[in-house]
Amino acid sequence: MDPAPAPAKDNKEELAANEQLLVRESINLLSRGLDPLTAAQHMLHLLSELLGLNRGRVVLPDPQSGELLIRAAYGLTREEVRKGRYAPGEGITGRVLQSGETLIVQDIDAEPGYLARAIERSRLPPGTVSFIALPIQVDQRIAGVLGVHRLRSRQRPLGADLQVLRTIAELIGQSFKIQDLIQKRTAELQAENRSLKAALLRRAEFSRNWGIIGEAPKLLAALNQLEQVASSEATVLLLGESGTGKELFARALHLQSARRDQPFVKVNCAAIPETLFEAELFGHEKGAYTGASQQRIGRFEQANGGTLFLDEIGDLPLAVQVKLLRVLQERVIERLGGRTEIAVDVRIVAATHQDLGALVQAQRFRLDLYYRLNVIPIHLPALRERPGDIKLLVRHLLSQLNERHQRDVRLTPDGMSSLVSYPWPGNIRQLYNVLERIVLLAPDDEVAESTVDYALVSEVQGAPRDTIAIEVERHRAEPHAPQASAVRDYQHVTQDERERIRAALDQHRGNKSRTAKALDLTLRQLNYRISVLGIEVCRPRLSKL
Repeated sequence: MDPAPAPAKDNKEELAANEQLLVRESINLLSRGLDPLTAAQHMLHLLSELLGLNRGRVVLPDPQSGELLIRAAYGLTREEVRKGRYAPGEGITGRVLQSGETLIVQDIDAEPGYLARAIERSRLPPGTVSFIALPIQVDQRIAGVLGVHRLRSRQRPLGADLQVLRTIAELIGQSFKIQDLIQKRTAELQAENRSLKAALLRRAEFSRNWGIIGEAPKLLAALNQLEQVASSEATVLLLGESGTGKELFARALHLQSARRDQPFVKVNCAAIPETLFEAELFGHEKGAYTGASQQRIGRFEQANGGTLFLDEIGDLPLAVQVKLLRVLQERVIERLGGRTEIAVDVRIVAATHQDLGALVQAQRFRLDLYYRLNVIPIHLPALRERPGDIKLLVRHLLSQLNERHQRDVRLTPDGMSSLVSYPWPGNIRQLYNVLERIVLLAPDDEVAESTVDYALVSEVQGAPRDTIAIEVERHRAEPHAPQASAVRDYQHVTQDERERIRAALDQHRGNKSRTAKALDLTLRQLNYRISVLGIEVCRPRLSKL
């Protein structure tokens, strides 16, 4: 028979396999994203079951008192965990935390520094018992202590056990490091989230205070630019179609600036006759021209210390553009008929719906003035670019109009859908006009789609024939119109429809809403056909809509 050494070899191979399994499973624990103390407890379990390193514990300093406490353990009772408390530097555990060095107690009965505080000696095997304590490091900092009991009679070499324990201590340290990084990143994200929420609240409060309603990304981007430059003295150029709220933005910019307590003066350049521009902007002396019976202060002097809003700056005559450029450069004006230069401190906010670059190319706008004005360009989105804001605007404007006209008008879902589906070429100004028409003419407090359609058709019919055609074509090309909206697929108008429409009108006694439904048309489409085909019809009273 073979001599006895064979079983020892088999046992050694089994221990090596167990060691590999221990390390592999410990790494898997980290990959599962467990809480570090939970992961440590599992590792201590593996150390006991696979390698016989029993009664393991992880000791960490208490953040408040600094006292060392057992925070994870395997093979200890709850009472033993509770008793495992040490002062800094006390016992083997305290010394390891202070020094950062591994300590090996070959025989706990012969070591005065071993306190046996957590586990009574009677609970341990009667033979020689060793205790090993290793530091747990996190980024060159001693964060805690890993401690285990080891039987002296083990066949496995002490060096092999130490190597495994160092690996486990390092993995536990890595789990604490990962937790620290996660907590730090979480704190950063929470702080960033709080900052973003505060910024959104400030922006929402900012916009509500000045009557700017909406949450569309393009609108918020414009508001963000406005906030950024409000405290500066830079000239701002507001770009956008008519009716997008340029005056509201200009006033908000003024009220958000350091000039908020000084005058805000508006000049509509499109509404001033060319011959009166200079006198309007710069003022005139008595007798400067026929009819100038007294001295008059111009808009620049009126706005001194505050903000001058030059709306529709693209309509400014070239001759006045030269003088405006001089004011921007030298900050002085001369009244018409005067000889004295007057210093003015004015911030300019200009606005236009025109393409100033194209006007420059056409030699209708000075390039040097364009550069002076185009310091901070802010584009205001058209209402069709922010369809999600239409409901917010409708509710806001309806509230204002109801209060103004002493009504309590509300829109049905179909009525709101009809408003949302409309392309609004006149933007918010047009929306306001249509809503005011609805509030004034609605027969009941609850406004249905037919009444909204009537107001919209009236709006379109007030425009030239070619504009009406453009509106209908827009509806036809609208790819995102809801199926249930008032805008249906466009159908070409033919002379063959005349008799069919006339007969339907006669059948329904001239009631357009009922006629439109019978013909599978919207009220808008029916009125367009009546207009194009020249059908005479007696319009019913609104109370029957």
